[in-house]
Amino acid sequence: TSSDGTNPPLQANASVSTLCFEPSGARLVAGHRDGTLRFYDFHGMKPSDKSSSYPPFRIVDSDNDPLDQTGRHVITALGPSGTGSSWIVGTTSSQPKVLDREGRTTLFYFLKGDSYVTDAAKTKGHTAGVTGVAFHPFIKETCWTCGLDGSIRQWDVSGRGKTEFNKLVCQKMIGKCKNRKGQRTQVVSNLSVHPNGRKVVVGTACGSIQIWNCFGVGVNASRPLGAVYDAHNDGGTATRPVTYVAFSGDGERIASRSEGDDTVRIWDVHRIEKEFGSSSFGRKHGARGGGGGKGPQHPPSLLLAICKGLPAFNETANCAFSPDGRMVCAGTSIDPRAKRSAGGGVSGGGEDSFGKIKFYELPPSEEKRSKAAGSKKPKNRVTAVLEPVEEMIISRNSSVLGVQWHPKLNQIAVGTSNGIIQVLYDPNLSTKGALLPASRTVRQSDGLSDLLRSRAPTGSAAYLSSANSNIIVPNALPLFREEPRATRKTKERERKDPEKTRLPEPPVTGGIKTGGKMGGGVNFTQYIVESTNYVNNKNIAGKDPREELFKYSEGKNYVSRAYEGDVQRILAEKTVEEEEADLKSRKRQKTK
Repeated sequence: TSSDGTNPPLQANASVSTLCFEPSGARLVAGHRDGTLRFYDFHGMKPSDKSSSYPPFRIVDSDNDPLDQTGRHVITALGPSGTGSSWIVGTTSSQPKVLDREGRTTLFYFLKGDSYVTDAAKTKGHTAGVTGVAFHPFIKETCWTCGLDGSIRQWDVSGRGKTEFNKLVCQKMIGKCKNRKGQRTQVVSNLSVHPNGRKVVVGTACGSIQIWNCFGVGVNASRPLGAVYDAHNDGGTATRPVTYVAFSGDGERIASRSEGDDTVRIWDVHRIEKEFGSSSFGRKHGARGGGGGKGPQHPPSLLLAICKGLPAFNETANCAFSPDGRMVCAGTSIDPRAKRSAGGGVSGGGEDSFGKIKFYELPPSEEKRSKAAGSKKPKNRVTAVLEPVEEMIISRNSSVLGVQWHPKLNQIAVGTSNGIIQVLYDPNLSTKGALLPASRTVRQSDGLSDLLRSRAPTGSAAYLSSANSNIIVPNALPLFREEPRATRKTKERERKDPEKTRLPEPPVTGGIKTGGKMGGGVNFTQYIVESTNYVNNKNIAGKDPREELFKYSEGKNYVSRAYEGDVQRILAEKTVEEEEADLKSRKRQKTK
């Protein structure tokens, strides 16, 4: 259910677990760890009184869903459709769902799989919590999900998909994630779709980054297109799970992050797919690697850059590419185990007590590097270790978790562990988005306004005066609000219903007319004229209607003979007594 109160709370009571822009940039939706979704509309934002904070226009609570009785769940993943008409929401439950653009209606519920079946390919849904969701960038009826059961699944939300108990059944499974030894592993990161919509990338608990083919006839659920094992292990023995992965805008690079180290790593997509099938892949990317614990174990052609100085103590910490793919930004986390002062802050009050967002400039791609070198032979390439070129303090004593960089608006949305959401923009380089509400200022109160406000009626008098002055638009009332139709099947069913579509009666065809109208485009008057042959008998001018009517009675008698005058008619030849006497005399003659 949703809350449309006039004064919703400005700040959530839980940290931001995920946030996402609408494709057009008109709205921003954030999910929190308390199981709520908050919808923000830049066009309708108005600052609160004496504050620069902007409240959400709707709050959706996962605990009040009438068809989901599993309780409140943490919002783990969120993604819009390509047109922005719906949102897919993943939670710690095994059943994601699809909401409409306004967040009022749940369009689709996904079926839960059988947890007693060990083979994920034999189940009809996820059997563990969902960690990543995404729509196809061009086909709004196709979406993908991944979860802790190690499976990547494709769903059909067009309304024609198979359902059970009014819940969608998985269309097909496109991947079962396994570790280096072939054992099943968990997908603990999100799910990022390539810009062309033909492959996805996930991060696993075994520390691997895996690219899977998700569209077309070449989908193989048992083997990925490419994989990098021990992606964040620098020659060590401990396994560091990959908690976030993302494609760049051109689809040539992948950024990964792990809560086990303080780095964001940039990978080459084509190199991962090319070297995965080679025989030397296991030797190049083995657990021991070539670094020996002193450096990165992966070759520079595969691992392009390492961004240092980004501690992540939360599995929801992520990163984001710039629209042109030349920069990457990420937030820093505050260590919750650090000693805190009596005032609630980290003792010392140093740089570690602030949540920051840092920006890194990535090295150019190999093609651009070769063009810049010209005829000269390029030098041996090494993995770039990057330091931040710019950093900004976001909040004190709170971690920066979610970061989203919108390509059209050129604005960055930042979510923190204290539930606050900030949007960073540039007055010259950014367009629309946060610039719209920022241009609206709170009207300064003057003495006359304060006087009128103090003399305003209170109690029942205030209610009567407000009732007479307010204008209520009929379409805004819940009674006249049209709920969106959920599926295409519903539209087709209503289209065939003659009462809802007000379908006229079809014309009667054939020799025998048993009902319906007389014909296509023929009304009742035309039917009477044709049936009485009025066209041939229309010359009645100058005739006496009385004489014309008497012509029909010539030679015909419509009156009974009982009214033809005093006519004596013999009704019977004998009376009853005479008939009885005759009968007795006949019997006597027979006895003699």
